[in-house]
Amino acid sequence: MKLERHVGGLSLARKANYLRARGWREEAGGWSSERFQPVPIARAIHHQLTDDLSGALCAMGWRVVGYSERGHVQMRDGERGRPCSLPKALRVQARRERRPVAELTYELFLAAIVATEGGPP
Repeated sequence: MKLERHVGGLSLARKANYLRARGWREEAGGWSSERFQPVPIARAIHHQLTDDLSGALCAMGWRVVGYSERGHVQMRDGERGRPCSLPKALRVQARRERRPVAELTYELFLAAIVATEGGPP
């Protein structure tokens, strides 16, 4: 599942503002942050969405148990749940709340934008 699919069609300017608001820097080779060397904007968006969405799930009782070399997060539901990917964690949480995954994902994304920028995207 591509997380970017669930956050709507962000323009290039909004993508850049989203990344800058979270400490990313635009460089000749792409976008970089404290954790990542320069990567294309699509990869930077993916990494930042991963951070924002996993952080939002942590507030709902999920835990981050690790990251792969490619930056994919492993989540655990509470203390005893089995580790799973972020997309699976979003599906489980959406099922628990009885709503579509896209709706939950977009709501969590908007909450992260509002918290950082102080307003809607």
